[in-house]
Amino acid sequence: MNHRILKAEPSDIPELCEMMHGFYAIDNYPFDSKLAFENFKRFIDSPGYGSCFKILYEGETAGYIILVKYFSFEFGGEILFLDELYVKPDFQGKSLGKSALGFVKNYAVENHYKVVMLEIENHNERAKQLYEHYGFQNHKRSLMILKN
Repeated sequence: MNHRILKAEPSDIPELCEMMHGFYAIDNYPFDSKLAFENFKRFIDSPGYGSCFKILYEGETAGYIILVKYFSFEFGGEILFLDELYVKPDFQGKSLGKSALGFVKNYAVENHYKVVMLEIENHNERAKQLYEHYGFQNHKRSLMILKN
């Protein structure tokens, strides 16, 4: 096996921030490196929020996964939100996205999560097809946000 998925450590934060910057640039999302660093530190140091994993390919960091947990009465307990899944462009096409989703599915089952949810950019057909291949379905509701 030429890839592995490992839990991220505080020492990984600079590299995670660099990848996040690249991920956010795809859709021109604003990125604040100081805030990202602080949030990664807080998230990794607080397992109650969820978990961050780095994707390794032949010993190099190729991407990351952020899984956030929360409680939902509608879905009957703790659910997992796949907040971010990113594979660097140089590592795309090597089945790392597929491996990451297999990892997420197994992680959810092993940790007794009722549901895995995610959001997707409407224009990202490639990602949508990958998620659908792994059994994700469109929900009848739309996501709405209120920024403070």
